[in-house]
Amino acid sequence: MRVRTSSRPARTLGTGTLALSVGLGLLTGGLGTPQSASAAPQSSAVAATQVFSQSSVAFSQAGITVKAAASKAAASKAAKSKAAGKRVVTEAARHKGKKYKFGAAGPKRFDCSGYTKYVYKKAAGKKLPHKANSQQRYGKAVSKSAKRPGDLIIIRKGSRGTHAGIYAGGGKMWSAPRTGKTVSKQKIWSKNYVVRRLV
Repeated sequence: MRVRTSSRPARTLGTGTLALSVGLGLLTGGLGTPQSASAAPQSSAVAATQVFSQSSVAFSQAGITVKAAASKAAASKAAKSKAAGKRVVTEAARHKGKKYKFGAAGPKRFDCSGYTKYVYKKAAGKKLPHKANSQQRYGKAVSKSAKRPGDLIIIRKGSRGTHAGIYAGGGKMWSAPRTGKTVSKQKIWSKNYVVRRLV
């Protein structure tokens, strides 16, 4: 029995086609994978930027809060100081008309430093020595332009304190001036003086 043989070559295209398909699939997959991988770092970068931006806003808001609190505290302290100064002036005015006596520290008679010593102790609980020259070393130094009611005024001769009074505002002070005079509100008569803030 004759077996018919065909002169047509065996079909090998199937394998080639399969190989080509696999190759294209790998190529497609290979190209697709980097695209997916590159998307992840981009997403992380965006997230990090957002976190940094939110942190910056939070720090900025915290800074504003701290400054506001500090400003409020400073304003409260200044208000308390002014109120204390007014109490000192009120106490100083209560002794208007009381006679001067050298070495006296109240409550019926005063010399200048005895008067300031008595008033600050009575109104604010502040202790001062009974000498004008020594009193100029107490409290906080304040410029003349910044003085306010309740501040201690020390008039000097050179650098030595010779007279003490309590600033009343308007360029005047409460003091026990000298023998033969009484406690009164007078103009600060000298340009050589220092201001000390005790309250």
